Amino acid sequence: MGVCTAIVGLVALAAGMPQRSELVQRLHDAGAEFSSVRVEKVSDVRQLSRSGKDPYVATVVVQLPDAAQGESVHATVRTETYDRLYVGDRVEVLYAPSQPRLGAVAGDERKLGTELRGEVMPAYLRWGCIALWTLGVLVVFNVVSRKHGFRAFSRLGDGDKAVRGRYVRTGQYHHEGAGGRGEPRNGKYLEIQTDAGWIHFLTDLSDHGLPEEMEGQRLWLCWDARRGSRGGRFSADRAPAALVFDSDWVIHGMLNVVKAEKLTNVGFSVEKLSSPGETNRLLRVFDPRAKWLLSISPLFLSLCFVATVCAAVLTLDLEILWRWVAGGVGVLSVVAGASPYVSFSSEIAKSGAK
Repeated sequence: MGVCTAIVGLVALAAGMPQRSELVQRLHDAGAEFSSVRVEKVSDVRQLSRSGKDPYVATVVVQLPDAAQGESVHATVRTETYDRLYVGDRVEVLYAPSQPRLGAVAGDERKLGTELRGEVMPAYLRWGCIALWTLGVLVVFNVVSRKHGFRAFSRLGDGDKAVRGRYVRTGQYHHEGAGGRGEPRNGKYLEIQTDAGWIHFLTDLSDHGLPEEMEGQRLWLCWDARRGSRGGRFSADRAPAALVFDSDWVIHGMLNVVKAEKLTNVGFSVEKLSSPGETNRLLRVFDPRAKWLLSISPLFLSLCFVATVCAAVLTLDLEILWRWVAGGVGVLSVVAGASPYVSFSSEIAKSGAK
């Protein structure tokens, strides 16, 4: 969600303008209004090359009525119209009737209204960014629900089961064909030997894995036995699980739901494992990435710094071209920095195929 918010935020900063231009600000303070005025002179006419109908850009001298003195004041504006302008035509401009000598800006309410009101972007862009962020969050929730589920093992319930086992070692998938349904194609896992065979316990491991002194320790492997048993239940690929070591350490993770179903016949309900003497047992959560700064690469931190600088630059009053350059660099930095840690492509393809 943080990646989604950062990307949409950078796009919004690039699309919006942080403040009124200097001339529009002066006109606003003087009571600006839109008016249709007469063209007195046309020069520097050229046609832009765009898809569809190409507009004409020209330097135009117009007459601005002076409300105070009843006279006309000439002003030079830069126009962009789809029909070529000639002397005597009328164009829409923004000017201050009480102080016409401040000048004018060519444009109507649709083009200049947002800037005149001091809004950072038009309403349709604001709603577009909101819709884009909402869509991104829905994708995040869909991927997370399918891959991890939303349940945390803060408490074991009547739908949970446990089996006796021991931690053997940290394993790693080495080729694309490794891993079954509900398991990653590459990555690390904890190899657990249980009474029903070997189990891959999926958790967020650092490069060093678990300490060597934990190898061979006895434990209880607990998991949500209902996960994947009904088609409408969240996360049909993985079941939330936890390792409860005899040394009171607890590690949270996931199990392949197919392999978890095979443990159902040998597992015990957690209600049968609890006893009055264990109600006050003090358990400690083991987080393999507790020292998270050591598990993040310097490149990731550098890319985060670049994205932050780009966001700061976009708060300044820049030209449109440079705004999109800074926004594009920021978005690419976020994507490049998050790609080693977040991968949605395979999950999205899988859900799309279904």
